[in-house]
Amino acid sequence: MELKTKTTGAILLTEELSEFLIKKAGKLEVFLKDDPAAIVEIEVGTTSNGQRTGDVYRGEVHVTFAGGDAYAEAVADTLHKAADQAFAEVRRELRKMKSKHRDMVRRGAGKVKDFFRNFGK
Repeated sequence: MELKTKTTGAILLTEELSEFLIKKAGKLEVFLKDDPAAIVEIEVGTTSNGQRTGDVYRGEVHVTFAGGDAYAEAVADTLHKAADQAFAEVRRELRKMKSKHRDMVRRGAGKVKDFFRNFGK
């Protein structure tokens, strides 16, 4: 899994922020362990230059892998909260894709089994 990190606006990529993002991206490893070519792009920054109060920070996560891609964006009042929300949304999407794929495989296997059951009759 390749990790690309980008900061925008008035945000600097500090050691603490980098470790935080790597730790959060590590939780996606469960869904992407079969795909070594998976790319996780993380962008954190500010929504605008002049705003000082309210939801100022944004986090964006884009995961590209062999089976498709997942994208999430979140805006919050702290940088860490925005990144947390974006990662939670991406994990939800990946979990949903995984369960859909599993259900399709099982449904197809059932149809094949039914076909072979009735094949000799």
